[in-house]
Amino acid sequence: MSFLSGIVRLPVDRGNYPYVTARVKGKKKNLLSSDTYPKLMKMEPSQIARLLGETTYREEMVALAPKYSGSELIEKALNMNLARNYRAILSFCKGDLKHMVEEYLDMWDVRNIKTVIRGVEHGIPPEEVLESVIPAGSFSEDFLRELAGQDRTEAVIDALARKGFAVPPADLMERFSKSRDLSEIEDFYDREYYVTLLDAIKGNSKPMKIYRMFIRKEIDVVNSKNLLKLKLEGMKPEKIMGYMIPGGSALTEERLKEISRMDTKEALDAIKEALRDDLRGVIPDAGAQRIALELDRYLMRTSEKLSRIYPLSVLPVIDFIIRKKKEVDFIRIIVKGKDNNLPESMIKELLVL
Repeated sequence: MSFLSGIVRLPVDRGNYPYVTARVKGKKKNLLSSDTYPKLMKMEPSQIARLLGETTYREEMVALAPKYSGSELIEKALNMNLARNYRAILSFCKGDLKHMVEEYLDMWDVRNIKTVIRGVEHGIPPEEVLESVIPAGSFSEDFLRELAGQDRTEAVIDALARKGFAVPPADLMERFSKSRDLSEIEDFYDREYYVTLLDAIKGNSKPMKIYRMFIRKEIDVVNSKNLLKLKLEGMKPEKIMGYMIPGGSALTEERLKEISRMDTKEALDAIKEALRDDLRGVIPDAGAQRIALELDRYLMRTSEKLSRIYPLSVLPVIDFIIRKKKEVDFIRIIVKGKDNNLPESMIKELLVL
């Protein structure tokens, strides 16, 4: 059962891997080249909007231009384009390949849950909340509208429960009712996504083994980011472990416990050793955001490497999904940096080019 769709997704056949990987290869060629970002950093938002209108973002820019302009136009076009690309990929897939891509894209339902509960908790009008969601997962626009229209976070969770979705445990909800701190609830949905995803890709077929291998590596990256972030915030080791996701590859639960008790430098070195990567730029004084970006970059290198090793698998699709999201993130960072008058050097630092 999918974590967020409430339906059982049974593969019809092995999947149309050659066709889909060829289509994805074509889409990957349309991603912005690395030398585009330095050019964008020298532009104002209005200039960036014009440039994007000459790329694969043209359809969204044209559709939204009558209503929006500048940074707001770019933000909404990015979200629409990302969702359109992901839906297009899913429409190419058949059989167990479609099943795997659907399950992976459920990450966007988790993201949308977190966007909605933040908006509801802070009293943001539903229409404003809906402008920030990205319908790239299994949630329909009607269901997203229903969630955003709730008056309390507890009501959002109840609406999810009525659809058969995972519910945070009672002790967590009791703590939330007193603190109104959303972090544990957000962490619960992140954990549940990966736990359910791993459970959905059991089996000894080669496609499932390859897929499972990558997801376990991704869990290592997510755990590394969370562990280091929480250590930098001064959280105690025993509490850190409550935020770790089970099922990683190189970073087992026991190893994570050991690392959580280390000082920050030792923890960084242990993670580099476990991931077998020097993680350039991951140093104690880099800050949580920079460390997270470096780890994301490591995941991109991993997905690209594995997609070359296994060209007729789900991995080329996942590699594109990750790279497309990173492209959107990079453009967003540049535009927000410009809006906040950040120096070009600082924006470049955030991009980890």
